[in-house]
Amino acid sequence: MVPVRDRAAQGLTRVTLLTEIPAPYRIPLFNALADRVSLRVVFLRERHPDRPYKLHRDELKFDWRVIRGLAVTLRSRWFVLNVSVGGRLRHADVVILGGWNQPAYWEALAWCHIRGIPTIVWSESTGRDNRSGRHELFKRVLLPGVDAFIVPGAAAREYLLSLGVTADRITVAPNAVDPGIFGAAKRTRENGICRLVAVARLSPEKGLDVLLEAIDGLPVELVIAGTGPEESRLRRLAGPNVTFLGNVERDALPGLYADADIAVAPSRSDPWGMVLNEAALAGLPLVSTTAPGAAQELIEEGVNGFRVAPDDPGALRDAILRLEQDEPFRRAAGERSKEIAARFTPAAWADAVAAAVAERIPA
Repeated sequence: MVPVRDRAAQGLTRVTLLTEIPAPYRIPLFNALADRVSLRVVFLRERHPDRPYKLHRDELKFDWRVIRGLAVTLRSRWFVLNVSVGGRLRHADVVILGGWNQPAYWEALAWCHIRGIPTIVWSESTGRDNRSGRHELFKRVLLPGVDAFIVPGAAAREYLLSLGVTADRITVAPNAVDPGIFGAAKRTRENGICRLVAVARLSPEKGLDVLLEAIDGLPVELVIAGTGPEESRLRRLAGPNVTFLGNVERDALPGLYADADIAVAPSRSDPWGMVLNEAALAGLPLVSTTAPGAAQELIEEGVNGFRVAPDDPGALRDAILRLEQDEPFRRAAGERSKEIAARFTPAAWADAVAAAVAERIPA
């Protein structure tokens, strides 16, 4: 990879990407993009209080910094009030904003608009995401001032189209995780009771209470990885066939998937659902609600898994039973998951983003 200090000198487009935190599943994407443009990533905060990610500093192969700011939580919504955002955008040819929900994004948009710097919003919101409506009025104000949008898949694209964004302003750059980590998982499960795995924050939108109801009385084990405000309630609802692992660091997740038979994502609301990428690369069949955007992209209905309506424990139960009762189907579904997920790579994401950036540079 070209050293950070040399990329701009080689005539590569200078891109500043403004986003919340250095989430580990984003780092491979940014590393890949840094091979294609002169990239600087500006983080609003090093950590989110509800997401105990470990920061792998040695893996960040791009120019990055965390800017000063005050983090506050208002009615379960997390905001960061940063200083000097505009100053961090100087010398950028294009600015990518990591969403809609932080004051810094609005400040950056105004700053770029005054100076004529093209802006791209990276939006994962979908019409199925219950959180999308909270900012809809602001989004409609924001949309005319944005030059282009990057979305991870069809659900997010459809949502932007419903808000009046024209198709030529939208680029699909599918979300991805590091295949070197999750694709390297070696299956360790032997014949025995079917084991389900759910990796999620223990919060209402993840629908884990629905999953606990769905598996009540089924001949399966369920392993739940995650922490959150619903933990005490979920433990009370759980039967003896449920194990809570607490927070599981990224490096331990491949082993968790390798020791499972089926991955389940019972979300009520979820813009994407990176766990579906992870589990698919690890070779697991997938059962998900229709809420996560990734479910549209990574699940071929009845081939490598099933999509069911949110808040429907009966349908979730039936989907799990279809896989639990048919081991050959389960194994074939897992192989197909791996084939599908192999197309979702950091390089493919970076290629799409770099192309969107290039379209915004004047000839």
